[in-house]
Amino acid sequence: MIELYVSGQNLRIYTPVVAADSLNYLTVQVWFLGSEWDGYSRWVHFRKGEGPGAQVYDLILDSGDRITEDKSLNLTSGEWTVYLTGVREGSRLTTAPVIITVKESGLVDAPLHEMPLSVAEQIANDAAQALAAVRALRADAESGRFNGRDGTSFMIAGYYESEEELTAAVTDPAPGEAYAVGTRAPYEIYIWDALSGRWVNNGPMQGAKGDAGDAGATFRPSIDADGNLSWTNDGGLENPTVRNIRGPAGRDGAAGPAGASAFAAAAEAGFQGTEATFNAALAAMPSHASRHLPDGADPLTVKTGNLENGAVTEAKLAANAVSALYGAELSADAWQGSEAPYTQSVALPGLRAADTPLVDVALSGTYTEDRERLENFARLYRATAAQNSLNVWASARPTAALPIRILCVRK
Repeated sequence: MIELYVSGQNLRIYTPVVAADSLNYLTVQVWFLGSEWDGYSRWVHFRKGEGPGAQVYDLILDSGDRITEDKSLNLTSGEWTVYLTGVREGSRLTTAPVIITVKESGLVDAPLHEMPLSVAEQIANDAAQALAAVRALRADAESGRFNGRDGTSFMIAGYYESEEELTAAVTDPAPGEAYAVGTRAPYEIYIWDALSGRWVNNGPMQGAKGDAGDAGATFRPSIDADGNLSWTNDGGLENPTVRNIRGPAGRDGAAGPAGASAFAAAAEAGFQGTEATFNAALAAMPSHASRHLPDGADPLTVKTGNLENGAVTEAKLAANAVSALYGAELSADAWQGSEAPYTQSVALPGLRAADTPLVDVALSGTYTEDRERLENFARLYRATAAQNSLNVWASARPTAALPIRILCVRK
């Protein structure tokens, strides 16, 4: 049996060795993972070769998503391309193709393979079988084959609120005569027993509540990157055996066209400068990289006021040459003013009004994001210290949040 697993438009195959020259033997089982294919009529297509001599099998799946032996899936040796299609109210769903390799068999002077029915022939054949089944069913019905024996109908003759009212009102009941007794449903059903000459309470027509059934279990399939199909369930039951459904490696594709230059790729991504400007920016990247440690951290970093490592030393702190390094973010929505200059104040606890702030932009390392940050940083033209805060002026309103670093030099 050839097993196909479909997840959306992805198709995986699991199959044992398939040898040529079998006759009305091969079967196919398709497993649909998920609900994307619900409501579609589902077809499996096998293709070998091209042009007038191509071999083609277009087979519709039955209600169990199978192709049975009677569909004459008789594959010759070689590579066959397999894929699925589905049609639903003008919508068509397809899968990517996979390859099945059919090996040569040991049969000598093999008879010709029987070709399967065409699509139209399959539909016509199924319709003819359904019509024959309907005609046979109608003939059986008209002959009285399904007629049951006449039974005695059960009928409630009336309703009374109590047994006393029933006894007083119905003085000459017929055998089996039934009445409902009670003020509301479910009523007690009283039936006249002619043998004992009394009304017998048969209880309510509604039966007792049944016992709760056992909890069901839902099995969910999953496929890992290596093509292993496994199952989990929420009922604590034993799961099916893990099975690898990865197909054979595909053939290498044709070489693609030559890629664009770095400048062309940057221009396509939105870079608006000249090629000379772009090359100058590339040349400046080693200088920018040298300002950072191998692990990507800035050498001018502090933790709770103490230097962590790097270019700013304890000796410089002792000489009051450097106060601290701060990190902050200028919000795009916090700029004040309806026209230039625009201002924004950032809280920096510990900053003094007499400090001299040196402001730099914090870069991320990605071309697109750093280009935007540098453009916005170029709009800043002044920064002054205040008690526990930093005041910043911009000649144009920055368009995005701007992470900055502030090195405070204390006199």
